[in-house]
Amino acid sequence: MSDKKTYAASFVKSVKELDDTIRVYTEHKKELRQEYLSNKWLTKSDIKYIMKAYRLAKDQTDMEELDKVYADLLPLVEDEDGADQ
Repeated sequence: MSDKKTYAASFVKSVKELDDTIRVYTEHKKELRQEYLSNKWLTKSDIKYIMKAYRLAKDQTDMEELDKVYADLLPLVEDEDGADQ
């Protein structure tokens, strides 16, 4: 087997192992979400906004800059929504 084929096979094997590991955590995250919903600790909307806030905080998003971009984008999106009617 050539070096390239050996590296490709190794890469695919590693990606598959990672995918299998990630799948377990993804399933756990779904179960966690369902637990919070079924116990009525949080609503779908609560979880949605909590996760958005978490990702923004994790990425250290500049909220002032985001607010400026959002304010500029909002009229464009509203125009698109109105054009469909």
